[in-house]
Amino acid sequence: MKRIIFIIFFVVFWFSGYTQSISYVAGARAAGMGNAGITNQDTWAVFNNPAAYSWLSNKAVGLFYENRFLMKETGYGAMAFSSPLFGGNIGFGFSHFGYSLFQSDKIALGFSQQLFKGFSMGLQVNYFSVRQSDYYGNLNSVTFEAGILSKPNDNLSIGAYIFNPLNLSYFEDSDLKMPVAVRLGLSYLFSKSLLLSLETGKAINGDTPVFKTGIEYLLNEDFALRAGLALAPVEYSFGLGYNNSFGNKNKIGFDLAFAYHEVLGSTPKLSINYEF
Repeated sequence: MKRIIFIIFFVVFWFSGYTQSISYVAGARAAGMGNAGITNQDTWAVFNNPAAYSWLSNKAVGLFYENRFLMKETGYGAMAFSSPLFGGNIGFGFSHFGYSLFQSDKIALGFSQQLFKGFSMGLQVNYFSVRQSDYYGNLNSVTFEAGILSKPNDNLSIGAYIFNPLNLSYFEDSDLKMPVAVRLGLSYLFSKSLLLSLETGKAINGDTPVFKTGIEYLLNEDFALRAGLALAPVEYSFGLGYNNSFGNKNKIGFDLAFAYHEVLGSTPKLSINYEF
């Protein structure tokens, strides 16, 4: 029954929103917080907000995978890399979604820089490739995304993000538009142990939750607990993380998250991050 419900949902979703090519977020840390990760200054900023990886002082690489609704046809994997360069940070990302009859890939390359104290901006160029069954044909496109991140003080972070602001279409069909999406969010560090994140968004020709919120609580320097909620559609999430530092600047982290969709069920998510 679950598989039948999913197939119906999947077909309706893609045919009613055929104009969209979704720019998925990534990283199990944000996933454990309801995907409210627009202000997270970590490896996965390459997918969540390109302005945020300008705050990373070291090279960082990460791998992420989620098994959406526990079905092999909806596996989603991503890789992210960032490195200081020319007074800012360069970011690279690759993601893959789907199975043999439907696959969507994203390649992203961007640059992020702190323009002045407490404020950064990032710009990223994306290439999308959608491969479908012969009846529908393949699609390709290039677009860009941009973000800003402001830190008025050590506790408050405010982020804004826009995807495909020029409302670009696919090369093969100029009438087939990708979504234009805007996200706004903030996070507040109540103490060294407790972080609260809030986020909202809007998409044209696409779909994005209208509200997301999450908390992160540090048990100690190594372990973190997380929980989150997204609305429209409703999805609950929770997660945990482990980080270990060794050497002068090396750091490795493991993050695990689970999300529960009100109709389609559970999605486990895992990411591994390494700073060096």
